[in-house]
Amino acid sequence: MGVKVSGRKPRDDIFRLVLSGRVLTIGYAFAALAVSTPAAAQDRTGQADHWLGPDKPVHALAAGWTAGAGYAAGIELEWRPADRRRAAIAAGLAASLGKESLDWTRGRPFSFKDLAADLAGVAAFVALTAALDSR
Repeated sequence: MGVKVSGRKPRDDIFRLVLSGRVLTIGYAFAALAVSTPAAAQDRTGQADHWLGPDKPVHALAAGWTAGAGYAAGIELEWRPADRRRAAIAAGLAASLGKESLDWTRGRPFSFKDLAADLAGVAAFVALTAALDSR
């Protein structure tokens, strides 16, 4: 005797998550593209790493966008707003630390200034979602 389980397939959930097109994450993606700098400006080889260098807005918005991906995953998993924000923070921090660690393994300096810009982007995204969730 076989039992048939009805409901959504995990694969369908993944496609729905990818194709969901949440307004917040799309807005962050457009903002990141709007302030992005050429790759030559982002390459720090032989250049000083300034607190307000041309790559810092890119770091902030890319980290915020990554946090948005974590938040969108929480929406699709039907988590509470506080848990969604925790997922956003975790995704943003993991990507930021991973990027700086990758730079370090490739012989570039681990930049705490880039990490600070990443944290600012994650914090801005979390503050924005907290404000929108309280409506």
